[in-house]
Amino acid sequence: MAGSVATLAILWVSLQTMGFLGTSHTIGAYKLPMSLQNYLASYTGLPMSNYPYEGGVVDTGRFHNRRYPHIDEAVLNNSISFAQSLVDRMSTLERNIANAGVELMAHTPAGKQFLDSYPSEDAFERGLDAIVAMKASSYLLHQSCRRFGLEKDDCARYISTLSLQGTPLDSACPGSRHAAICNPMAKYRSFDGSCNNVENPSWGSAMTAYTRILFPQYFDGIQEPRRIGQTKKPLPGARSVSVALSTPNDQSDVSRTLTVMQWAQFIANDISYTPMRKMVSSGKPISCCRSDGNPLSPRYVHPDCSPITVPDRDPVYGQHYVRCMNYVRSLPVLRSECTFGPAEQASGTFFLIIDSNRAILDEQMNQASHFLDGSAIYGSTLKKSRELREFDGGRLRVHKDNKHEFLPIGGTECKDGCYDSGDYRVNTHPQLAVMHTIWHREHNRIANKLAELNPNWSDETLYQEARRIVIAEIQHITYKEWLPILLGKKYARAVGLVVESSYNRNYNSEDDPAVSNEVATAALRFVISLMQGKISLTDNKRQNNKTVTLAEYFFKPTIIESDEVFDDLLRGMATQSSQKMDINIVEDITSKLFASNEESLGLDAISLDIQRGRDHGLPGYNHYRKYCGLPSAKSFDDFLDYIPMEMIKKLRTVYAHPDDVDLIIGGMAERPAEDGLLGPTFRCLIFEQFSRTRRTDRFFYDSAYQPHPFTPKQLAEIRNVTLARVFCANGNHITEMQPNVFLRPQLGNELRSCTMFEAIPSVDLFAWAERAKAYR
Repeated sequence: MAGSVATLAILWVSLQTMGFLGTSHTIGAYKLPMSLQNYLASYTGLPMSNYPYEGGVVDTGRFHNRRYPHIDEAVLNNSISFAQSLVDRMSTLERNIANAGVELMAHTPAGKQFLDSYPSEDAFERGLDAIVAMKASSYLLHQSCRRFGLEKDDCARYISTLSLQGTPLDSACPGSRHAAICNPMAKYRSFDGSCNNVENPSWGSAMTAYTRILFPQYFDGIQEPRRIGQTKKPLPGARSVSVALSTPNDQSDVSRTLTVMQWAQFIANDISYTPMRKMVSSGKPISCCRSDGNPLSPRYVHPDCSPITVPDRDPVYGQHYVRCMNYVRSLPVLRSECTFGPAEQASGTFFLIIDSNRAILDEQMNQASHFLDGSAIYGSTLKKSRELREFDGGRLRVHKDNKHEFLPIGGTECKDGCYDSGDYRVNTHPQLAVMHTIWHREHNRIANKLAELNPNWSDETLYQEARRIVIAEIQHITYKEWLPILLGKKYARAVGLVVESSYNRNYNSEDDPAVSNEVATAALRFVISLMQGKISLTDNKRQNNKTVTLAEYFFKPTIIESDEVFDDLLRGMATQSSQKMDINIVEDITSKLFASNEESLGLDAISLDIQRGRDHGLPGYNHYRKYCGLPSAKSFDDFLDYIPMEMIKKLRTVYAHPDDVDLIIGGMAERPAEDGLLGPTFRCLIFEQFSRTRRTDRFFYDSAYQPHPFTPKQLAEIRNVTLARVFCANGNHITEMQPNVFLRPQLGNELRSCTMFEAIPSVDLFAWAERAKAYR
């Protein structure tokens, strides 16, 4: 018994020293460079020919006359060995937690949260390597840098120049996992995104790191969540911010439909999937709060926990005595350059090499491929793609109910069964399940038609050609219909996001296609602002028969098979207005997220998004204003250019300094810019992402640089597609639809019969017929 206590005591002290338990020496918050341009000006071209060295002096601009420690291969290996020993000993702590009965219960809001961020086995294994690297970096920072009096940010940059090559983690580097030679003439893209970039095969592939737009702000410079503000005061709690700023109201957008929201979620899921950590020793989910909603005893708090504190006087949770909201930290992954620290390798010199088109850093894992490639339908691994195939006629597997085809059933985590799709999050709520089903059916519809036109084609050819067309349709709808609604037509045209009638020749193999942490974690989360709590079921005459409550149907997707619910939800999506774009979000999202029913409590999406941003080290909103060309705010009143006075008053009550405002909060609080839906900061970040997503995708549908580009006739047909036509073709009995389903039916966008192909064009698949080659 005494030995066990001693072991736990040693482990406890070690974990505290390493920052595992969230306690650390107070180090001044790192002040981020105000723009990428300033960052480049500060850190480009600084020579360091004598690195590494013992106590040497380097003339490197702001690093002038700084002394740095000697860190050789032996020191690096020792740091990794120490970090690995800590991770190995974690099993002792986890066993102690399990013996105390602390576990995450299935079918609870926190249990569903785990399903929504579920880490695959491969992702989990890669994450363990990255955890070891981060702990080794933390060890180096504490043991090798502090005695030289280095600030945490300077030391983090120094550590980031150290390569993992030659260390025990060398084989875990992303490049080592893609040693196979790519076929540059392959007609079809891979499922995981690898080999899209032939020179850098792992770029953009699944289970690699997000990139970054700005240098991260971690509490310790390496990995601890941001929790100290500009004035050295603690940042306000995530739930306190949510309560102070979000007041649910029933203000709806006058012209935009819920399809804008649902397509945003569908696309965000296609290009980003952030898995959470789980128990190192058992692989079980982590619980950060007691089952009654109270905080755990400190000795039972897992090191990967970052629970959200709920104030005693919380207007919703307070009366139910809930004081703790579950939050488990996101899973990290080794960076593509395979270095220590939070930054990319500096190629042997003490500065960061980047360009204006490539983000700076990467840490958290993206479990999806980074390309807009239909991975939400087909999966991001070859294994998942094969599980979803029928292997007959190029079709995807289905299950039939009432003579209609739905996604195959897979898993018992949902009350009435879960659907199996390329992305597990299909089960989150019924509208998302409808969107997935529409595209699942679209694939099979195309495969069946191609089989009629080309009876000699194999199952593999039919499947790959149908998949290729579906991906092209998704890309075209995103850039032709959705982004102009989101960003504004004038802006989209001005920045070159509008698709043209000719081939696109903007492919750039030197740009990194990785999705930015800022977009995945904050900017695309604007979607929660648009969600409605009561979802309309709309009949064929566009009358609302009844509504279903969002909170009632989290992880109950099979409701879409009941009676006329599928078509009613589809028509409702194209008819019902979305909520107004602001920070006032419905209660189904701010206190009932993943609830068992509409009467019970759930989680708060705003709090989770704030906590995730801090977990990922995202700098504050003010820094991104500067990056996007807006003046940096010195006082809260400087936000008046795009944030209403009423909201600024609220911001002032909860945050101590303008720099402390979280990116997700500032971005959502902005008034829309021009004719778009978003304010200038989120518009800027999303533009940067989708511009890069297009130009770094060698297989983008209109790219002239594809190994086998679509023929001019095929390309012209793909450009006929609209989401309205996909709705018409794949509903159960949809007979009418407005041409632009992102906008409500109105003058100029009136309901049209689905048989009116001039009003709602379709893709003529005859362009893919072998016998049509003579006409190409």
